[in-house]
Amino acid sequence: MSSGNLWMLFKNATEQSAQQIATVLARNGNSYDVQALGGGSISIATSNQAYEVDSKVFVRDNKIIDQAPDLPYTEIEV
Repeated sequence: MSSGNLWMLFKNATEQSAQQIATVLARNGNSYDVQALGGGSISIATSNQAYEVDSKVFVRDNKIIDQAPDLPYTEIEV
C-alpha cells in the first residue's frame, strides 16, 4: 500500500466525475455529439480516436474515454 495521508487517498479516489455510456450521434472532426444512455440531453465530447455514428462510448468530463460494449439496454420503472 502506498504510504501517505489516508484522507487524501480517499478524497482523490472519490472526487472523479461519473463515467457514462453514451451513443455517438454525429462527428465533426474530433468533436462528437453524444447522448447518454436512456435519453436526456445531447452533449459534445472530444476524442483523438475515430468512432462511428451509433456506436456506444464511455464519456467522462466531455471526453470520450473508450469504446463501450454494445449491449441491450432495458429501463424498468417501479
